[in-house]
Amino acid sequence: MSAACSEIVWLRGLISELRFPPTAPAPLHGDNTSAIQIAVNPIYHERTKHIEVDCHYIREAFTRGVITLPHPNIDLQIADAFRKALTRQRPKFLSSKLMLLDLPASI
Repeated sequence: MSAACSEIVWLRGLISELRFPPTAPAPLHGDNTSAIQIAVNPIYHERTKHIEVDCHYIREAFTRGVITLPHPNIDLQIADAFRKALTRQRPKFLSSKLMLLDLPASI
């Protein structure tokens, strides 16, 4: 999330230099709800003392209104095709989202 956040900040700065100021915060979709809650909540917890500068960078970008942190819908998480056991219909749906096609047997 930190690398994506730094790219968003850099691109917004570039767009602003070209005199096209961004009007809305950029959504940074994250699958980890715990990371989203830590970044959004400014309260320090003892359990989060191991978190480094990355969390503070994302939190600062969030409070400045550069990014929003929406959680993606569970039905549209494409990475599930690579890391979870799925029903028969689910891999077909996810492979269509990845634009993967079955090659004909004759090739």
